[in-house]
Formats: sequence, structure tokens, C-alpha cells
Amino acid sequence: MKNLAGLTKVEKVASCICLCFLILLSSAPVTVAGELVIALKSLEVKPYETALKSFKETLRKKSYDLNVEEYVLNENTKQKDGLLAEIKKKSPRLIVTLGSAATSYIAEDIKDTPVVFCMVLNPTASGFIQSMNASGNNLTGASLDIPLEAQFEALRSVIPSARKVGVIYNPSETESVIQEATRAAEQIGLELVSIPIISEEEVPEALRTLDGKVDALWSVADSTVFSRGSTKFILLHTLRNKIPFIGLSPAFVKAGALMALATDYQEVGTQCGELAVRILSGDHPSSLPITMPQTITMYLNLNTAEIIGLKIPSDRMKGAVLLR
Repeated sequence: MKNLAGLTKVEKVASCICLCFLILLSSAPVTVAGELVIALKSLEVKPYETALKSFKETLRKKSYDLNVEEYVLNENTKQKDGLLAEIKKKSPRLIVTLGSAATSYIAEDIKDTPVVFCMVLNPTASGFIQSMNASGNNLTGASLDIPLEAQFEALRSVIPSARKVGVIYNPSETESVIQEATRAAEQIGLELVSIPIISEEEVPEALRTLDGKVDALWSVADSTVFSRGSTKFILLHTLRNKIPFIGLSPAFVKAGALMALATDYQEVGTQCGELAVRILSGDHPSSLPITMPQTITMYLNLNTAEIIGLKIPSDRMKGAVLLR
């Protein structure tokens, strides 16, 4: 066999080309074209579509040619059971869930297939994972949770005079979040006044308990507190009583809340896609930390500010989305 020194110039070039080609092959993702990924959405809504589109684009950019089948969770119990059986039968390489309902549905029964959740709030408090650093199971994902410190700093920047901030919560759902939020608020000089409830019927009385005792009302993603009926009551009560209300999303601000912080759904979808790529490359979900939003936008309702008699610092409105 000739060594490299004994080759002709043409043979040397050809050998180098072959070597480069082999290196490229060895570093390329090892996947099977058409390998199946199941995407399960809690609802058919635009934010989930935005995130899922970004998820798919991320896989394509990493040269993963996968067949993504989409499903929407149906509230009919019999149909839900049939959907779970169908997903198991298909034996997907990976499952991506969009929203807490879809994540809960999958996490309860599927333990041996990697799951990447997306568009989920409070994944630890929801019981999906053990911690944000390590799930301890077959799940990982991208959280929608904006760091608590950032939330309270934004609140203070819009309401500089705020000292006491109220929150209503169900201990069985969000006790751990409230404990962490209490510490985060204290670090920037705020006192979190938390009122526990166990049913949505207790929301009106809890709100009245806070009247005159807090400078603002903060929201935690708690399904007991924020049912359709109770959310409407909270919005009306805070407007009538001139209480600055920090909502969970821009939809709250459009409905009359003073402010909310929002994440970039496309960015969250990209984070999910990057986690999926790592799993498809051989990493186990339990070893991958949960990602947090990097891009945060403030939404402010100027009509609400006028109604409750709040003058928002002009420098705080720069870069914010202003609604009227």
C-alpha cells in the first residue's frame, strides 16, 4: 500500500476529499428519514402553532428529516383514551407536548419515550419534573416561566411606590411557587401578602381581604384562582378599586389588567427544538436542564393606568407594548 508521500498529486487531492467527506459523515446527525415525532397540543391556538413551527424549523436546520404528526387533545375521556393508545402503538422516537394539559396527559402514562414539553408554566409545581436542573424522568422542556426576580423588578419599575404586593393562590397547586416568590420579592424590598384559597368561590372574599392592604395585585399561574368567571371578577374588582393588577399574559392586559410580561413563543419553540436535537443525538432527557425565556416584553394598558390614577414613568414605557 502506498503511503501519502508516495502518491501522485491527483491521488493526494482525492485522498483528502475522501477524508473530509468521512469526517462530515461522522459529525452529521444519525437519523432515519421519516422517523416519527408526535406533537400533541393542549388546544388549537396561535401561540402553540408559532412554537411548533419554530420547533420544526430548528430540527430541519440541524438536518433532522423527521415526520412530525400533530394531534390536539380532546376533552372527551373516551377519545382521550383512544388517542393515548394510538400514540403508544405508533412508537414515536420522541413526543413534544404544547401546554400543561397535553404534558400532563402524556406524562401520566408514557414513561419510556423521551418527551419534550413546550409552552408550560410551573413545570416543577405541576409535578412534571423534580427540578429545573434535572427532571429525574423521561421529560425535559422549555418553560414559559419568567424569572420571579424579573417580574418583581418590572412591577417596581412601573409602580415605584409599591411596597406590599398581594397574591391569591391554591396551596395544593402553587405553594412552592409562592414560597420562592416571597423570597424573590424580599430581595428587592417588596413584601408579598399571600392569601390561600381552596376553591374559586373564595376569590371574591380573598380580594376583599387585600383591599387597602396592598399596592398591587400579582398573578401566579393557578387554575383555581384564574377560572373564566373568577378572572373576570378580578379584572372588574381591581379596576373599580384602583388596584394595579399584573396579569399572566398580554390577553389580561387587553382585558384591563395594568401590565404583564410576555415571552417570545418562537424563541420557546426553538429552545424545544434544540433540546429535541440533543435527545435525538443520544442525550437522556433527565440530564438536560429546563430552559427559561431569554426575550421578555412588557405590555402596558394606558387606559387602565389612567382609570386607576397611576402615572407610569416615561422611561419605563420605552420598549414596552402600549395598549389603549
